[in-house]
Amino acid sequence: MSPRRRFDWESLLDRLAGFYGTGDWRVPYLRDHAEDPFQVLIGTILSQRTRDEATDRASAALFARFPDAASLAQAGPHEIEPLIRATGFYRTKARLLPRVAREILERFSGEVPRSLPELTSLPGVGPKTANCVLVFGYGIPGVPVDTHVHRIANRLGVVRTARPEETEARLRRILDRRFWIPLNPLLVQHGQNLCRPIGPLCGECPIAELCRTGRARAAGRPTPRPEDALPRPPRPATRRPVAGATAPGRSSGRTALRSASRRR
Repeated sequence: MSPRRRFDWESLLDRLAGFYGTGDWRVPYLRDHAEDPFQVLIGTILSQRTRDEATDRASAALFARFPDAASLAQAGPHEIEPLIRATGFYRTKARLLPRVAREILERFSGEVPRSLPELTSLPGVGPKTANCVLVFGYGIPGVPVDTHVHRIANRLGVVRTARPEETEARLRRILDRRFWIPLNPLLVQHGQNLCRPIGPLCGECPIAELCRTGRARAAGRPTPRPEDALPRPPRPATRRPVAGATAPGRSSGRTALRSASRRR
């Protein structure tokens, strides 16, 4: 039995970066994309159960009025709700966000923490949010796994997991740290464009030949996830004979008798 071939992550990132024109993924992320760690934290909390466009609108409205922990800690839910109404569970988030801001002020002297355990100790902050802060706020290697990364990793065949948390743990074990930071932005972009939740466009995909799902679909084989199989072509419609019907142009004996009786 031949040894299993190692997955070519470098080629995958090269192809996605070239396809989407994002530049060299080897360049340190924050050289071109520095972001405020506090706003990354709050924006990622807002993004939970929310589409990207709605998150962007809500984040812009919120930060225009409450740009930092000191101002957000003083805000009441009635002030926050109208600003973030476009997000899912906005009432719950309007109560949560000032709590997060106050804990940052009280426990961390106003600075967003830089470690996974400290970040996940904040209310409403799970592994994905914490990893986003590390990567996009501080440029510290992390593996943020949202629904896009989770779905694509399973389609690629590099993991077999049921939940994003399991995918993150598995990727941390198998992925070289130099790939951690660029992985999320490129897979998220790919998931939003071609590798969609329903009806992935494998025929247009620049990494299809690296992907178990892409190769399986091209060859007509079963895919790693049954829901990713190509839909079967519809069967041609067949007309079923109606009981008592006769061939066109001919009448049954009973019809002929009825016609004759009416003529009498």
